Amino acid sequence: MIIYIIAFLAAVFMIVLYLIKPNKRRIDKLPVQLFAHRGLHGDAVPENTLAAFRNAYERKLGVELDVRFTKDKRVVVFHDDTLKRLCGKDIKVNELTYGELQSYNIAGTGEKIPLLSDVLKVLNGMPVICEIKSNPKEPVEELCTAVVNEIEGYKGFICIESFNPFVVKWFRKNRPEIIRGQLSMRFCGENRNNLPFMQAFLMTNLFVNVFSRPDFIAYCYKQDSFGYALCRSIFRPLCVPWTIRGEKEINESAAVYSSIIFEEK
Repeated sequence: MIIYIIAFLAAVFMIVLYLIKPNKRRIDKLPVQLFAHRGLHGDAVPENTLAAFRNAYERKLGVELDVRFTKDKRVVVFHDDTLKRLCGKDIKVNELTYGELQSYNIAGTGEKIPLLSDVLKVLNGMPVICEIKSNPKEPVEELCTAVVNEIEGYKGFICIESFNPFVVKWFRKNRPEIIRGQLSMRFCGENRNNLPFMQAFLMTNLFVNVFSRPDFIAYCYKQDSFGYALCRSIFRPLCVPWTIRGEKEINESAAVYSSIIFEEK
């Protein structure tokens, strides 16, 4: 009986390893250590704006940015599903055309929601981590293809990441040469984001790696899970923590990780 139990537990362990396994190691580190979260922004300069990206470029920092579709299928750089937090209007980004979005200012400034193509011109070859924000109710192919078309000619390093493992899977199958990362965190409590329990459990523990086979793991700083800890200890993947805030955390994490996603405040 004990032999059967041991055999069963060993089989379960091997299945878990198969699920959380990342891609084979293709890179040892990203080109720079510091990636400014949504550009180098602050009180007077809103996130994910051309001004924030100019600030990062002037400091020679890498950047992390977020992209999503408009109603007319333009790829814009904006984090949230809606305009509520930054523009004061409870309207979804994908319900407006790019032209209509230009009627709204970001956080009371003169900054507008930019196109990814315009942001890449500003960054002018600096390293980029591009997070793809997909609508879970829609297929990912069209958005992923549009993003590829935008980044194709970029002369600097650019990689993609997403919480949606099927976005990362699309790149694994269709553009395997592009470095890809699986985003995750502890999806519990307020951070569960209305996810069904099983989906939250699978994403928290990186069991979705079976679909995405990522080149790096971007996990929320100071959070952990059984699957993430096991993945780190067994496979030793490239890990890029987010979001490090403040000088103390930046210095502490920079001593441990080869690349971090940070905000100065």
